[in-house]
Amino acid sequence: MKRVGFILLTLMVLSILSLGSSAARGPIVILGNSDFTEENGVVSGTGTAADPYVIIGHEIHAEPDQRYGVRIENVTASFVLRGLFVSNVTHTDGAAIRVGFSSGGVIEGCTIANSANGIELISSTDVAIRESMIYVSGRGLRVVGEAPEEYRHEIDPTVLLNDVQVLYYYDLDGDTIQGKTTRHMTVANSKNVTITGNDVTDGDGLYLAYVTDSTVTANSAGRAMNIMTEHAIELFRSDRNELTFNFVRNSRLAGIQLTLSSENDISGNYFAVNDTGVRLVASDRNTIGENSFLGCYTAMWLSGGSSGNRIAENVVIGQTEKDGDRRNGLNIELAFGNEIVGNAITDCEIGIDISSQASSNKFASNSIVSCSYGISLSGSSNTFDGNLFAGNTRGLIFPETYGNSTTRGNEVLRNVFSANGTHVYTNLDSEGNTFARNLFLDDTSARVADNGTGNRWMLDGIGNYWEDAVLTDDDGDGIGDSPMMVYPAGAQDQAPFIDVASADARIGILGALERAATQITTTDGVVIAMETLIADGVSERAIGFQGFPEQLLDGHPGVLFIFDHENDSAFHMNNVGFDLDIAFFDVSGSLVGSALMTAESEDLYSTSVLYQYALELPAGMLGELGIGADSTLTVP
Repeated sequence: MKRVGFILLTLMVLSILSLGSSAARGPIVILGNSDFTEENGVVSGTGTAADPYVIIGHEIHAEPDQRYGVRIENVTASFVLRGLFVSNVTHTDGAAIRVGFSSGGVIEGCTIANSANGIELISSTDVAIRESMIYVSGRGLRVVGEAPEEYRHEIDPTVLLNDVQVLYYYDLDGDTIQGKTTRHMTVANSKNVTITGNDVTDGDGLYLAYVTDSTVTANSAGRAMNIMTEHAIELFRSDRNELTFNFVRNSRLAGIQLTLSSENDISGNYFAVNDTGVRLVASDRNTIGENSFLGCYTAMWLSGGSSGNRIAENVVIGQTEKDGDRRNGLNIELAFGNEIVGNAITDCEIGIDISSQASSNKFASNSIVSCSYGISLSGSSNTFDGNLFAGNTRGLIFPETYGNSTTRGNEVLRNVFSANGTHVYTNLDSEGNTFARNLFLDDTSARVADNGTGNRWMLDGIGNYWEDAVLTDDDGDGIGDSPMMVYPAGAQDQAPFIDVASADARIGILGALERAATQITTTDGVVIAMETLIADGVSERAIGFQGFPEQLLDGHPGVLFIFDHENDSAFHMNNVGFDLDIAFFDVSGSLVGSALMTAESEDLYSTSVLYQYALELPAGMLGELGIGADSTLTVP
């Protein structure tokens, strides 16, 4: 019956317009009850709930500089907009129909065409929209409020956004929303909701406001067309929700945006070529873990004073095969006390960008490989512990601030710097930063530059390892007898290490992996026991030996990759500077294939059958150990 009524109402409106009962006119502006006048299109009513003001049948055209076709604000009177045809509202910051700071009102049988944005409801309550059609290139329906009741509206599924129904839910508890196809989905003032298997693309996206303890999983969101939409998925004042295994692509703004939202878990999602993958604004204690980001202009962004968040074990690949652009990994703009741990960041323009307003954040066990800048640091009092900087044009850079801010009080401890054009560069406006227990490999004297004042190159009497330093150790304590000079500041590492092992540095993600005894039984029944690193997380499997310094390979354990299920995915050798053996084992532990993988090869390596485990060892070790056909793996 609703569909029939919608068709009849539409035919009635078209008949009114065709008869010329309402000539095309300019925008209607009502900024208070007294503006409900005949000049503003009112044809009947007294403004009561029983007898609302009625504005019906007008054709409204806006000029390019006019932001709204119909603007109604600060009214308490009841009103009805019926059968309006609003077009040419092309201002990107406007809307065809705007209702603000008002209570009550009905929009029915209206058509919006050839406009940037459709309908806005701003800090209003109890507005009903039904049997209307919205044709726009930007936002279809925008609802904004600062309290749960300001999302209390009746938006009927007979409202169509670019020919697809709008879905609007309020005050749900324990419901499941599944298998819907829409361009707009809002869930507000709800709890314990499951949102799964929906397709919300090429429109307003999925918007959660005042939603708690809910699950958003296995949905598709974003864009397939180049249209002026906003975030693919947005949470506003929504806490303790789980967002998992969603596919988010090509969002014009953020793939997932959190605003004033805390204790949410964003895990296992895939983000492809969004402007920003995940952005947090004034949001605290959230977890962003085990997500994959490909070709996003910025993978993750923390701002607005966000604090206490954990960014862990994500995979960020900044370069896309399509255009070859190198994009950014993580932007810490205005954020405090966050943990960024165990992330694999490769092929970015800037791996991690830390602004002057970001402080007291911890960056640990990340692998940052083959970026233009590994980490660009302008903030203060941050800690960098056990990260790998490898193959970057510049590993850790303090960019010049020209006196606008001072980079101070950061601690750079137990990191490995390898094959970077420049390992470390500190700016003129840096002071009191500490570097200790780091490994500086390769031609270190030319790759470390300290331009600051009072930066320290040891902590508690312990310095760093400098691979090319010519040092003596007459007393055999593992510390050089003479200091290592750091230019141009002339700072001194007064306790440089003689050997690598003493520094206790950690090689990014690999340095934090669990070690376990792995057994392989050969065809001859020989049991080979070896210590291996266990890579069973998303970032661990993604990074492997990428960026690993060949100088540290001798005696290093192999890596056992453990997948959640059998698969046929391929391994690559991007950013790996030495050959490796690989052996593949199926779910029962039987060897199903092996290969020699060549350093920096463009080839992909897999098997013709499914496998669940893969063992990487330095080249030649499979043959030396006798691991071949009919060998079996015992998983630790």
